[in-house]
Amino acid sequence: MDNVLTQQEALLRSSQISEVSYSLKLELESRSQEYGGDSVLRFVYSGGKKGRLKVDFVSKKIEVLWLNGREETGYEKQESSLVFPFELLQSGKNELRIKYRNSFDHTGSGFHKFKDPADSSEYMHTDFEPFEAHRLFPSFDQPDLKATYDLEVTGPSEWTYIHNTLPLQEETLGEGRKKIRFAPTKRFSTYLFALIVGPYAVWEDKAGDIPLRIFCRKSLAKYMDAQNVFAITKEAFSFLQNYFGVPYPYGKYDQIFVPEFNMGAMENVGAVTFSESYIFRGPRIYSEYLNRANTIYHEMVHMWFGNLVTMKWWNDLWLNESFADYLSYYSMSHGKLFSDALEHFYVREEWAYREDQLSTTHPIAGKAENTLEAISNFDGISYSKGASVLRQLMYYVGEDKFRDAMRLYFKRHAEKNTVLEDFLNCMSEVSGIDVRGWSREWLETTGVNTLIPSAKSGKAFLLQSPSEGNGLFRTHALQAALYRESNGKLTELKRKRILIKGKETVMEEDLLPAKEDLLLLNTEDFAYAKTYLPRESLPLLKRSLSTLPDRFSRRIVWGSLWQMVRDAELSPREFLDLVFEQGLKEPDLSVRNSHILTKAMTVISNYLPETEKRNWSEKLNSVAKGELAKTSNSEQEQILWYRILEGTSRNPSQLDTLKSLFNGKERFPGLPIDQERRWGILARLSAFGDREAFELLSEEEKKDGSDLGSKKAFLARVSFPDPKTKKEAWERFLSPQEGDSTDFLRFGMRGFQWDHQKDLLVPYVEEYFRSVISIYEKRDPHFSGAFGHNLFPSFEPDPALLRKTGDFLDSHPKLPELLKKDLQQQRDDLVRTLRILEKFAK
Repeated sequence: MDNVLTQQEALLRSSQISEVSYSLKLELESRSQEYGGDSVLRFVYSGGKKGRLKVDFVSKKIEVLWLNGREETGYEKQESSLVFPFELLQSGKNELRIKYRNSFDHTGSGFHKFKDPADSSEYMHTDFEPFEAHRLFPSFDQPDLKATYDLEVTGPSEWTYIHNTLPLQEETLGEGRKKIRFAPTKRFSTYLFALIVGPYAVWEDKAGDIPLRIFCRKSLAKYMDAQNVFAITKEAFSFLQNYFGVPYPYGKYDQIFVPEFNMGAMENVGAVTFSESYIFRGPRIYSEYLNRANTIYHEMVHMWFGNLVTMKWWNDLWLNESFADYLSYYSMSHGKLFSDALEHFYVREEWAYREDQLSTTHPIAGKAENTLEAISNFDGISYSKGASVLRQLMYYVGEDKFRDAMRLYFKRHAEKNTVLEDFLNCMSEVSGIDVRGWSREWLETTGVNTLIPSAKSGKAFLLQSPSEGNGLFRTHALQAALYRESNGKLTELKRKRILIKGKETVMEEDLLPAKEDLLLLNTEDFAYAKTYLPRESLPLLKRSLSTLPDRFSRRIVWGSLWQMVRDAELSPREFLDLVFEQGLKEPDLSVRNSHILTKAMTVISNYLPETEKRNWSEKLNSVAKGELAKTSNSEQEQILWYRILEGTSRNPSQLDTLKSLFNGKERFPGLPIDQERRWGILARLSAFGDREAFELLSEEEKKDGSDLGSKKAFLARVSFPDPKTKKEAWERFLSPQEGDSTDFLRFGMRGFQWDHQKDLLVPYVEEYFRSVISIYEKRDPHFSGAFGHNLFPSFEPDPALLRKTGDFLDSHPKLPELLKKDLQQQRDDLVRTLRILEKFAK
């Protein structure tokens, strides 16, 4: 599989090529798995007469190729490129024209095609980041060779055609076909090109003078909450255009919800694509609505950070993603719809803390020797850690100076490509602070520090410890708050900004805690650091944690407790005791969901011996059932408690309750068993061997004719504890049937492993390690990642599996890089889990 571009190849090519433009004509037909293309690539060449020029292109058949007006055959066709000897090129302007046939993709990337089983409609979309544009048209597929695009598409009249620009003209051709010519685009990178096609439902609005459109499949139109999406979009435009000091540069703004999308969303210029998981088919809890809004904001921030100004190469991915990740939450916090967004940013940082403690961590300003390594950098470091240290930088230099540095950055580099130094120059110039030292400390190193209050020799200190991977002590600017217990409640005494440097920082006198006090570090989350709570504060927390008056502070406490559990500094049982003694009293549902109940489920599943898992799970299930019976609960309370009930149902009595809910024999107030819940129940019944499972699945699939129904039915069937079922599913993963998309198979992989099916799954430990190299070598990264993650035999974390994983890594030094990283992370997670289990085993 040579579908890869190296940084060295890109550097060489950008030194030889300039003034790139594309003219593209596409012929699309219904009921066809192929399409035709006629592409013209124009560029200026200045590379001399030595060596070769690589043009990225994947095609089924090249019908004819012209170079500078002459038919040319003296090129080499490789798997993902065309290679031209330099003697065929002219110094100065060149024109490469290719007529070709190509196949649609079914991986979610490239030019993906999907048939809706609900109504047989066909839908197509592009998804090109980081290196997929050449699946649609021949290109210099790298971010620093920005170009303009002139697109013409011919296809069925009933289809809608969406591009980065609006149509310039449409022509009816007869026989149910039409030709659409789009307005030429502004200059942008190839990975931001978009074409979305199909009989989409559409909604229209405006944000000032910016035309807004929302699209989704016809069969999902009844679920689309267009009014809410438009409200979020308008609020985002209102803030961001003013904040950046640059009007939105791309005319119209479309948001298209496309089937079988691999990621959450993609920031194509003026035509953002979203996963259909953001089309809610039933009520959701507040944090899920906020997360959808955040994705909308995130992609809009990219119109400036990433699209208007783009990183030169993928090693500076953070210049796109860290800024979009942080400024989306920051922008939301200045609006009316989700003003508490920065609290939820703290939840997201757990992603960074986890990945920064793995052996695979990397600096925020990292490296990407090729486009496959670039894919692996779309992670919690480039997104969440980068965002967190930007929040710290804003706190350090001040919000106004941070904003003004962004404005200078756009003014200086609009429609250009940048590197780390360009950002540092703008920030230093505006803030009056040389931030290069900050960059060396935060952007160019790895690891997360841990902070904890401590006392010795009659003095109080704030202790800092380095990460396991290095000995770095960093400078942290943060807030601390002192709370005192009085009459069974905690009240705030003092809150102030402090600076922590080195291994020990002497605590300021007005923050010195008495015996019944709680000193809480990093309130409001300005620092990127794990914070521990002193063990002597645990009795106080068991009495009064839920009475902390500040919701954000309660989040910080629970977040600190969680980090202590993961680091084997707090017993999982002590954490669960706190959950049942104080967590269930937490008044805010989003805090209770994100920091308490979800974490309790994780602790029970991963960090307890088998016998204790059952007891704690039954205890939580019983609480959930009792809460669901309350008639006073809000809709969101019922949603949350139902998820806990379903996720902890394991014994016959609990499963009978689920089946009674499914059959309508039992009900909870205000909780309809909608289609989503019905599939969830069936998957669980199937996984625990219900004798009627397959019959119920067949009946339900007839009722739910959607693609999601067929995928969830596949998941539920694969879940059944039967050797024949597992064997057939495994063989299908290795050798997919015709029409199996990556997304369909990913659902099946999610249902393959259940921790109570260990006897059935043991044979697949060897099968996994026997098959996984071939999968990563031959399949696309999205399928490979799903296989590697979902089918790694983590159903029983034990020393034998840890040894096997380590031995496999040691004996295969030339593994595909993505596989190597995935296995190293699985190994690291095993080490952490086993450390907790061994330390706190009774």
